[in-house]
Amino acid sequence: MLLQSQLQEYLPKADNVVLRYLAQVFEEPSFEITEVVDSLVPIFTEFGADSNSAKERIVELYTKLHPELLEQDAEEEEPLARLSRPVRLVDKFGGDQDSKKLESLVGMGQKNSSTGGNANETLDRSKEAAMARYMAQERRAKRSGKPYQSVFAESATVSLSSSTKPTQEGIRDIKIDGLDLSFGGLELLSNVSLTLAYGHRYGIVGRNGVGKSTLMKAIAHRDLPIPPDMSVLYVEQEVVGDDRTPLQLVLESDEERRKLTEKINNYQNSSVETADSEDISEVYERMSLLQMDKAEARASAILAGLGFNNEMQQQPSKRYSGGWRMRIAIAQALFCEPELLLLDEPSNHLDLHTVLWLANYLRQWPHTLCVVSHDRDFLNSICTDIIHLNNKSLYYYSGNYDDFERVRKERLKDLERQAANQEMRMKHMQQFVDRFRYNAKRASLAQSRLKAIEKIQQNRVYLPEEEEQHAFFFPDPGPLVGSHATLQLSNVSFGYESSSPMNASSKDSRGRFILDQIDFCVATDSRYAIVGPNGAGKTTFLKLLTGEHVPHLGEVRKSPKMRLGYFSQHHVEHLVLARTPLEHLIYCFPDADHAVLRGHLSNIGIKGEMALRPIFTLSGGQKSRVALAVITFKKPHILALDEPTNHLDIETIDSLVEALNSFQGGIVLVSHDARLISQVCDDIFVCENGKLTHFDGTFEQYRERVLKKLPPAQYIGKSLKV
Repeated sequence: MLLQSQLQEYLPKADNVVLRYLAQVFEEPSFEITEVVDSLVPIFTEFGADSNSAKERIVELYTKLHPELLEQDAEEEEPLARLSRPVRLVDKFGGDQDSKKLESLVGMGQKNSSTGGNANETLDRSKEAAMARYMAQERRAKRSGKPYQSVFAESATVSLSSSTKPTQEGIRDIKIDGLDLSFGGLELLSNVSLTLAYGHRYGIVGRNGVGKSTLMKAIAHRDLPIPPDMSVLYVEQEVVGDDRTPLQLVLESDEERRKLTEKINNYQNSSVETADSEDISEVYERMSLLQMDKAEARASAILAGLGFNNEMQQQPSKRYSGGWRMRIAIAQALFCEPELLLLDEPSNHLDLHTVLWLANYLRQWPHTLCVVSHDRDFLNSICTDIIHLNNKSLYYYSGNYDDFERVRKERLKDLERQAANQEMRMKHMQQFVDRFRYNAKRASLAQSRLKAIEKIQQNRVYLPEEEEQHAFFFPDPGPLVGSHATLQLSNVSFGYESSSPMNASSKDSRGRFILDQIDFCVATDSRYAIVGPNGAGKTTFLKLLTGEHVPHLGEVRKSPKMRLGYFSQHHVEHLVLARTPLEHLIYCFPDADHAVLRGHLSNIGIKGEMALRPIFTLSGGQKSRVALAVITFKKPHILALDEPTNHLDIETIDSLVEALNSFQGGIVLVSHDARLISQVCDDIFVCENGKLTHFDGTFEQYRERVLKKLPPAQYIGKSLKV
């Protein structure tokens, strides 16, 4: 009761049900501190607490109740041994009782609870807490060496054929046979061969959830036999912001440069007697070979190409948003120049200007490159080869993405012809066998036909399994007439630094506005694309349209009858990953019928058992579908979409194009995807220098204009002059 009263003081808006649940979580000793923070921060913030202070408060309370956990968290976890074969859920849970146990733990079973308020929210959070507690027990068991049984795989499981040999040093081509890859109990690749020739630039493509990112991570973590002396770098996450500048972060990312610099510093600080002058001369020779005196200029040039001007390069990195920190991570990779560079959706956090510069830069990349991307133009610009993941196999194609599509269609037609020819021959021979099977004179001929049929069946051509097309469907929002059908911005100005409308009205502060004196009107039949460089205010404009931001000056006029849907490029942050998609929709719409919600998920492409799997097991594109399901269930009259193609595969983008063209409402789209804009939008507006102006031309013409303004993206290698 004392703990519950303390929580009541900190969360006065929370009712007794929530407080009792929080007290039970704090009193449970089997959690780890990070898991408690991750589980409870959303609840604390929901009831009015600041996210930063909530973290501090949660850590303080939990460690005070369980001080022994501080020592346990300081222990090092034992490294995991590589398994000889994939471990699947069916191997660990054989019977019905075990399956029910699994479903109850990870939330895969469909619940038949009635909708309600805080009680249902507490039930959902209890399930998430149970999942976190069980995974914490697993980790403690691993540290102590005690036996344990895994509920769900936290990382990929890799197995190789026994004939696979370790790769020797000095070899830069990668050739791996008999590769199996699984994740979360799902088999992604089965007995495939992975081949990466040095100096080639590979585009890895396939539908969402087939294992593209999982394969990249397995390579990056060296779960596969990669040459031990081969440098590998995987760009997936943004850098952690601190007081160091982007330029410092990029320079410090080169491990060899850092070590050589440390040796020089140690030599300068030591006496002549103790210093090894011969070793230092080799260090200077190596530094001269790599032209490390040009390192700062090289790092600065790469950052400039990724959008950092001289002033931005000198600002503390903690001031930058996640998208800009992702650019720093890409700059670090280009600066380090690894022999195998792995990029996972690099264009997601970039504007059109930067995507074009990066494509031009990577086209000159001299080492091996693997890229997962949904951007056709980007893949066409840089790729020399395409690896297609389909049906648990890898298929290799020479050329860029357009070449891959053309050759794949030709191969499919050729296979269809071969399969049809085989079917016709077998049918003809089977008719002969059926007719003369019991004819003594022709029995030998019938027997030879049977052998021929058997031989054809042994060498039979099978068509590849068709990939299931998950089409989008956006419900009809219904008609609006007159002034109800338009949304207007009149002389709107907005800036994050202005503290109040009164201060914002001064002439001096107006220069700090991100958007200044914007007049804009969108109707239920509008198809508008908003383009422009990052930081120009495109996302801010969408938030003004949807009411998330209130303008400092001007007015936004919207009818109360008009419903708006806003898809944020950071939509995953709003998903509770331990829930299933169906549970997430039930939480968002507690009064809706569960069967209706299930049908809506199916319309958006989350079908069958996928709707009952935890969201953290879904791919990025599948998570995007869940977020779109929440938005479109309200039947919005106008959709405001901020980079909706992020994490979607190319086939899914085609489905999204068809759905948007069939949508009966208005669309305001922020994107750099040429195919999406060209096929969906009728008008293009350029957001730049605080203004929103209409572009009189097509997206291709706008792209050509951007290309002319770009500085040349000359490749800057370690041993090349700047």
